[in-house]
Amino acid sequence: MTPLNNNSGNDGSTPEQPRLEQAPTGMVAGRDVTAYNQNQSAFFCLPDESKTMIIRYLGFRDITRLVKVCKYFRDLVENHKALERAWYQRFPSPHLYQLKTIATTKDEQQLRDWLKPFANKDTVESLVKKQQSTYFPALLLFNNSKLMSQCETFNLVTKTEITHPYHILIVTLSADGRHLVTACLDNTVKICSQETDGSWKVKASTPDNGWVQEAIFSTDNRHVLVISRLRARIYGMKEDGSWEAKATISHNRWILSAAFSADGRHALTASLDNTLKIYGQKTDGSWEAKYIINCDTPIRLASFSADGRHLLVVNTSDVATIYGLEDDGSLQAKATITDPGGVNWACLSSDGRHALIRIGHNTLKICSQEAIGSWEVKATINHNNFAHSHSFSDDCRHLATASFDNTAKICDLQDDGSWKEITTISHDHFFYSVKFSADSRHLVTGSDDNTAQVYGQETPGSWVKKATIKHNERISSQPGSAPMAAIW
Repeated sequence: MTPLNNNSGNDGSTPEQPRLEQAPTGMVAGRDVTAYNQNQSAFFCLPDESKTMIIRYLGFRDITRLVKVCKYFRDLVENHKALERAWYQRFPSPHLYQLKTIATTKDEQQLRDWLKPFANKDTVESLVKKQQSTYFPALLLFNNSKLMSQCETFNLVTKTEITHPYHILIVTLSADGRHLVTACLDNTVKICSQETDGSWKVKASTPDNGWVQEAIFSTDNRHVLVISRLRARIYGMKEDGSWEAKATISHNRWILSAAFSADGRHALTASLDNTLKIYGQKTDGSWEAKYIINCDTPIRLASFSADGRHLLVVNTSDVATIYGLEDDGSLQAKATITDPGGVNWACLSSDGRHALIRIGHNTLKICSQEAIGSWEVKATINHNNFAHSHSFSDDCRHLATASFDNTAKICDLQDDGSWKEITTISHDHFFYSVKFSADSRHLVTGSDDNTAQVYGQETPGSWVKKATIKHNERISSQPGSAPMAAIW
């Protein structure tokens, strides 16, 4: 039997195969791209609304690459502000709240004054006109950040001078940059605010009964907590822009720790008199005592989680206690963390689900909350010298610790809930501080060797050095760096 020839025609000849027209090729974004005109992507057949929804699921880096593919994608991303939205959504919810507050509380003239140093008049007016749009915070802050990054130098102009008769101990600026607190050695506190014309004026000047240790603004920038040795005073801004004392929190011994909750509606103070006091803001704007926690020993430190649902307290008995806010408004102890080596310092991540505790001087442990509510040790970090600084990323998936052993370590949260040490960063001398960027993708370190190093996350589980910044003197800190203070 003659085998069947699948390529033969009826007359036994071999028919000519259809020849496909070669598709045009080219180079786009560093990659070879072939365009098949006969095979249109199903994506282009979708309604514009569906295309927009799909793009919103992409990350910032993916959208950045998408705009380089073709003009159609570039226009689609630009028209729907997808790039700005993706950049904005990378921040955690407490940070988003703060950014939105900053963007929406400024009037038109304040926006112009804010943008003027970085943008031309047309750009400024274009952004101001969009103030009523839903995506305005993302559009404004993304563009302002981009414009600021392009400025190589800043021309500083003196707006005002705030004078005190003696040495100034404290200078604290609010997050929106519109209010300033100064405290002097003569125990005088001044609160200054920026006027609509850009000038600054003293809105309150009041004596305090003790040496001022610290001044803390609330997230909404409308309250400030001024802490002296035995007393903390809450100041609030009135409708006319002036400031007045709203409440006084008194202790019998030194106050060691004080903080506002993320929503600015609660303030806490912890003292060597073994008590922790929490004051809350009432609907009429006044403040009242909400909770008092009594401990057997003095309280070293206390802090709220960023979601305001948890409270961490460490006492001088080397015990850390995590409290949770119940739906009925009560505050209940949820977990007690102890260790044979003694817990002398601890902190919570912004979502309140992870705690970093220090055992002795060199050992750190990461504890995480399980689904059933219990807390378990997930990882141990060992340094060869005093571990003195840390930084949780805002998305709560990364942790950096710094030590006097000249190293910093980055740990990442794994999908199974465990923590894994990923990278060790070295300097020639000891670290002063470490700090993650607000988008959680970069880490900056400061060292006694006069350099700062910037590390970036390339892929999940991979951190790579991006830059080394050199100074003529040592780098002592970065804004927002968190030292692991131990008060004995």
